[in-house]
Amino acid sequence: MALHPTLWRTCRVLAGPTRLRLLRRVIARPGLTVQQLADAQDIGKSRASQELRRLQSRGLIQARRKSARVAYHPVPDPLVATAKPLLEAMKTAFASTAPRQDRLAIGSAVALAYPRRQDIVRHLLDAPASTADLAARLRIPRISTLRHLHALRDLDLARNVRGLWHFTPTPHPLTRCLIRLLQQEPAPPPG
Repeated sequence: MALHPTLWRTCRVLAGPTRLRLLRRVIARPGLTVQQLADAQDIGKSRASQELRRLQSRGLIQARRKSARVAYHPVPDPLVATAKPLLEAMKTAFASTAPRQDRLAIGSAVALAYPRRQDIVRHLLDAPASTADLAARLRIPRISTLRHLHALRDLDLARNVRGLWHFTPTPHPLTRCLIRLLQQEPAPPPG
């Protein structure tokens, strides 16, 4: 069965700290079972299984059955176009940063976990814009636009300079990958 996950829903999965820790562990030690992963993260087997299924539904890991046990591997689903670049970005990030720095990855994922925020970022990638201009282009209330802009600002992905909002990406590998994927995705119609 082909998976067609949207980028914003994939961001919501990557925004979960427990899922990110599990993904980090699967990448570091491929072939661990659900029980081994649960024990390593000090969570229940049921919760670990549920979180791993969410990562699998985004095409980021694959489960392989070994008799009665299921082991997880960091293998992208070839039917999910975003899986391979996202998994590569996470491998790069995990290889170069300590687990305590995963908050940068979580921040990037949270920032783009909403379709409207993705639309705002697309516009800001083209050129800086005012809140009113963005609201008009996106056909959403100014207050909603401002709320999303403030969230992007709080996550260090946007800043306001003299009334114009600018996109300010972090150098994190996941942020760079998400922006590339966002630019490749066709923009939805406004409204």
